[in-house]
Amino acid sequence: MTTPVSLNPDRLAPDELAGQLGPWGSWPEDGSLPNGYFKNPLTEDVAGFYKENGFAVLHDALSAAEVEELKRETLKLCRNDDGLVGGIAPADPADSDLAAMQRVLCIHFPHKLTEVFHRALAYKPMVDLLTQVISPNVKCMQSMLFVKASGKPGQAWHQDEDYIPTRDRSLTGAWIALDDATVENGCLWVLPGSQKRGILWPQKFHFDNRFDCSRESYDFPWDDADSVPVEVKAGSIVFFNGYLLHRSLPNRAETGFRRALVNHYMSAESLLPWHKPDEKTWMAIADYRDIVMVAGKDPYAYKGTVELAKAFVRAGGNGGCADWNDEEQKQKAAEVKNRVLSNV
Repeated sequence: MTTPVSLNPDRLAPDELAGQLGPWGSWPEDGSLPNGYFKNPLTEDVAGFYKENGFAVLHDALSAAEVEELKRETLKLCRNDDGLVGGIAPADPADSDLAAMQRVLCIHFPHKLTEVFHRALAYKPMVDLLTQVISPNVKCMQSMLFVKASGKPGQAWHQDEDYIPTRDRSLTGAWIALDDATVENGCLWVLPGSQKRGILWPQKFHFDNRFDCSRESYDFPWDDADSVPVEVKAGSIVFFNGYLLHRSLPNRAETGFRRALVNHYMSAESLLPWHKPDEKTWMAIADYRDIVMVAGKDPYAYKGTVELAKAFVRAGGNGGCADWNDEEQKQKAAEVKNRVLSNV
């Protein structure tokens, strides 16, 4: 079984390594793709690599035209002229497209808003790989559109199954790069094989302005130097297991964006106890039904589907859940930190 390329023989942490690698510095010097990167038609053991390492990359999965279409839709949602995206006002007509996008870190559920993002749930190359690593029957329950302008934060170590619980550990993220994602502009970093134990590690609030408001996983038996950057070209897709520990660092490029559309999938055979059920429903049979089938058959189709989620903008500030350019916000963050630490 192949394993990811080791990029840290001296056990450099990601922040240290980021200062030494230019774009594609994590790729083999001979110009070949790193281990775990695959191309269509899929002739290699993608499912085997994914099972062993918890992730796999489909290189150049989307056409240039498909990527550009998604970028245009991203701009429309960031401008929010029709006011459909909760948590953000429509952009001033005088605002540039650049300014409109810089104010957004992440939009949840864009597939609820436009046909383009809804169609992006089931690109054929993506579905072909999902049916290999999950099941012939695949459903989608979430989409997230990350815009991540220069200077915007990343997300601390976490496991997606903390947020979307499946009963069979089949949760899989499909991270579609709309820009080249590099160490410099905040690509994903993964801890290969960290999904294999099937443990959800504890989480805590962090006070690190490199990261957004999401909690940080900790107390796991790996450190930063064990992680691998997953640099990808625009149009490539990173697939990763719901138990895989992964994170991203801030976009440190002087200009530009690291846009990515992330959809979440799972086996249609598994119930999805995502939200607290009503009082008449046992948690054991709770099943979130705001889903989209992307492959095969739904054995629970008799339940129908229900529109529950609405699109909204994730709170981000400039990292650490506060706007670090705002003195009042910094003071509030310091007060919260002191309260938490006093109770440790």
